[in-house]
Amino acid sequence: MFLKNQLSIKHIVKKSVHEKFPTLFLMIHGYGSNENDLFSFKKDIPENFFIISIQGIYSIGNNKYSWYDIDFSNPNKEKFINNILQAKKTIEKISYFIDEAIEEYKLNRTQVWLCGFSQGAILSYAIALKKPDKVKKVIALSGYLEECFLPKKVNSTFYSNLEVFISHGKYDPIIPINWAKKGLHFLKKKKILSFHYKEYNSGHTLCNSNYRDLIHWIKKKN
Repeated sequence: MFLKNQLSIKHIVKKSVHEKFPTLFLMIHGYGSNENDLFSFKKDIPENFFIISIQGIYSIGNNKYSWYDIDFSNPNKEKFINNILQAKKTIEKISYFIDEAIEEYKLNRTQVWLCGFSQGAILSYAIALKKPDKVKKVIALSGYLEECFLPKKVNSTFYSNLEVFISHGKYDPIIPINWAKKGLHFLKKKKILSFHYKEYNSGHTLCNSNYRDLIHWIKKKN
């Protein structure tokens, strides 16, 4: 796949088969990875989806990218939210890209899926809650819901059709599982999401059983 540059974020695509105005399946990789990471899922994702995997905005090494800076120097700091302003700008940029992609590739305007790992999962939550008119499915892998990215007013009626697949490793040393559970508590309290949640005997990664459950959920909800 060629890295496309014609829109505001570099990306690769797998086009839908026999679909008019197909559903966008947007992939957002984690810190230090690139657009090819989650794109490997494409072989198992139903062909009616139009898959786009985007490249991180900031280069942090050879073919390694991020969506916002992380401070790893302070082990007592919740290092995934140290640069809130930069992260909020990225949320705006990806949100704009979604509208661009829908226009450019003639996609369904109201059935967007987001799939993110780690930093990408944090962003997926934020974008979905920002754009409830478009985003209907979220896959949050080894991430968590960061409340500082939430809209000022959270109206549960806006999210009545939003469904989320959430998975996390019990032994995750990067994003502790209690961070993910804190987000689940918020979702239940606000009654704004329908979600599937499962923990796995793994670290900060996607184990085989997690992957199988993920693909099964995608096909079930498709």
